[in-house]
Amino acid sequence: MEKKNRPVQQAANSDIRTSDITPTTSPVQVPKRTPKKHRARVYMLRTGVEGWTENDILRYCRLSSGRNYASELERQLDIQLERIDEKNPDGIGAHLRYRFSCRGDVLKVIQLVNHNAAINEHHGLSQQDITDILNLYPDAFNAA
Repeated sequence: MEKKNRPVQQAANSDIRTSDITPTTSPVQVPKRTPKKHRARVYMLRTGVEGWTENDILRYCRLSSGRNYASELERQLDIQLERIDEKNPDGIGAHLRYRFSCRGDVLKVIQLVNHNAAINEHHGLSQQDITDILNLYPDAFNAA
């Protein structure tokens, strides 16, 4: 009995012949996929003084365990995020809303994001992105 739609069988049955010689004149760079942590951290930065919830990370970044990304930032950068208990709209349960405590913490996260982007060879934050993010946090911003 033949199983249908199996990748192994499809590959075995296909008769596509390609050269295993790669072009030397113009190598094609396949862009690296943006890491999950990068997506989460950039989202966190772009929320401004309003902050984010665990559900926001799930909804907008398609990542689960939103609190883990916040906790890791705190451990890695020795910063303290402000946590606000926020009731769910249906009145059942609550989630934490996280936000940066000061503009200095925001700068630390920006540096980490760009440092990791350089190491992992994916796009970091441009100068315009950094300016836009910093405009979300007033000069005298201090949440605590």
